[in-house]
Amino acid sequence: MASSQNASLPRRNRPLLSGRKFSADELQLMLLQFLNDAPAHGYELIKRFRSVSQGYYSPSPGMLYPALSQLEAQGLAATEPRGKRKNYRILPAGQAHLQQHTDEASQLLAFLKHAAKKMQWNDLAAENQAAAMLATGWLPEFIQARKTLQAALLDHSDAGPEEQRRIITILQRAAHDIRQPPTINNDSFRKD
Repeated sequence: MASSQNASLPRRNRPLLSGRKFSADELQLMLLQFLNDAPAHGYELIKRFRSVSQGYYSPSPGMLYPALSQLEAQGLAATEPRGKRKNYRILPAGQAHLQQHTDEASQLLAFLKHAAKKMQWNDLAAENQAAAMLATGWLPEFIQARKTLQAALLDHSDAGPEEQRRIITILQRAAHDIRQPPTINNDSFRKD
């Protein structure tokens, strides 16, 4: 998993709209994250995916159980009987693996939550932007700014190397600024 995982995890540019949502390695990493939170049987894990994604995604048993079996085979997780079901738990090797890939696991779960919000926005905004804003927390201006950026990049998809370098500089600066923690203006908390 470790060698192929590094190659497959950054490929989050592919859409979650149809077909297979995650690679086997990505699914295994998210399962380790869930098992690190608490041991669970297969159906509980499916429900965790459904909960995190607000109903947008839950792996089929045909995807989930082979992924869990692979985690067992790699010594990252183990099963113990719990009634008629197998309860899965993370092993120390799985915790170490998860620790090595914390950023990737966080990014995958954030991507899943984002995709769920995007689907929710798209479902609600056509009829009622206020309801979409309330459900997702996204401002209509935020959505429009994203669309404007995508359109600007599309308009420059045939740009030459010089123009690409200029755009790269702009995007890197913007990404850096966005990642900075927000500054709190103490004046906004004053009561007059």
